[in-house]
Amino acid sequence: MSTSIAFHEPEPCGWSRAEVQRFASEAAQSLGFKLGDSIEAVVSKLGGTISTSDWASARNTGSITVKGPRDFHIALSPLSGDRRSRFTIAHEIGHYMLHSQLGRKPLSVKRDGSGRVEWEANWFAAGFLMPEADFRGKSQEGLGTAELAEFFGVSQEAVQIRRGSL
Repeated sequence: MSTSIAFHEPEPCGWSRAEVQRFASEAAQSLGFKLGDSIEAVVSKLGGTISTSDWASARNTGSITVKGPRDFHIALSPLSGDRRSRFTIAHEIGHYMLHSQLGRKPLSVKRDGSGRVEWEANWFAAGFLMPEADFRGKSQEGLGTAELAEFFGVSQEAVQIRRGSL
């Protein structure tokens, strides 16, 4: 007997950018995540799985499907490099924590979404991977965009997202 899951459209949490990033940094800390650690290990710790979709379906796959608490799947595009995938995974963890409320609201979020829900997930990823104190410190040391990207293990675009929130 199979049960049908009623997926919800993700709704914004409504927090400010600073609140989302603070929450993300606190979540990273409570999960024991430190700079340079494996983001895939965080997904596993939360009960999720990750796969890379094939080239043919890369544009049509959902980026995260949440069936319930400790039951979610992230489908990565084969078109992204490691650093971009790292940010994407943190972004999807943001959807899991903020928008599905740790699985209490089953949801499926498509790869090409936009709007407030996606902004919140980006803010979460930036705060998770690049905590404000660390990011400010490295920026004040004079590190440029490429050097910050290298230090935090993210793309230069992710650094720009984080920089835009300081």
